[in-house]
Amino acid sequence: MTMTRFGRRQGRGVIRVVLRAMLLPGLCIALSSCGSDERSTTGVDVGLLSTDVHVSIAQHTLTLPFVALEDYAYRSQSFSLDRRRDRETAANALKQFLRKSRDPGAPLAIDRLSVVVRTYGWNDAHTGQPKVCPLLTREWARAVCDNPWSAIQQALPGDRFRLLDLRRLRIASFPGGANCRDDGKPRQPLPQRDGQAVMVCAAMVFGGRDDQFHTAVVRIDGDLGAIWTVWRHGRNGETAEAMTEREGRAIVSFVKNGLAEREDWPALHSDMCRLRRPGSVDGPQGADCGGPR
Repeated sequence: MTMTRFGRRQGRGVIRVVLRAMLLPGLCIALSSCGSDERSTTGVDVGLLSTDVHVSIAQHTLTLPFVALEDYAYRSQSFSLDRRRDRETAANALKQFLRKSRDPGAPLAIDRLSVVVRTYGWNDAHTGQPKVCPLLTREWARAVCDNPWSAIQQALPGDRFRLLDLRRLRIASFPGGANCRDDGKPRQPLPQRDGQAVMVCAAMVFGGRDDQFHTAVVRIDGDLGAIWTVWRHGRNGETAEAMTEREGRAIVSFVKNGLAEREDWPALHSDMCRLRRPGSVDGPQGADCGGPR
């Protein structure tokens, strides 16, 4: 049985709605966990959201705004019977993370980090959140903050990707960090060359068919890599293999030009314009890639 293009588009829309419903309540939890003099009357701590954090993965220092960190800014809801204790534990962990990742000269060493690139300034639940956009220090973050048609959003994976130390990733084991489906098929080896992207296994996605979703891995530089999900029958007929190659190149450019100690916005923007997914459209305010910015 095959799925129509409308059905695929509708299915992806449902997935994104569900993910957003999961993420937005978590944002409220994270924001209420730390005090700040810059918190607006709407409860949005724009000072926290725009704070730069500095981490080191596989001996690569990366800088990105707090609002891009899925595991911290978008914490999932607690279903524990002791929610008060859970909130206190989460608040203490967040404070410790912020304290240890504050100094760019001494970045916090971690094994992996989940990154979300989205329209940070659009949050119907908190009308004060657009105030975060001008506070963001990175050009790429300001570019996506209030523009869902930005080249960056149309080039990178639509939901999330994880940056990680590839030495810590175990593909053969199940279950594991690669989220591989236990289909009895052999896993593909990790990419060996910098810039190489590989579909390593069929991904375990709720409601997905056996060969519909795949886990992709790209080696960015040395042992620094990224892992994310691709799918067959992408927009305008893009194959999973083509999506892996295109999004892998976009992730490499994003990390090297956007998250490095010094941002290279012209190089990043140029790459993102070339790597937009098939069928990308320009927004009502004009083309993001139509000329010099």
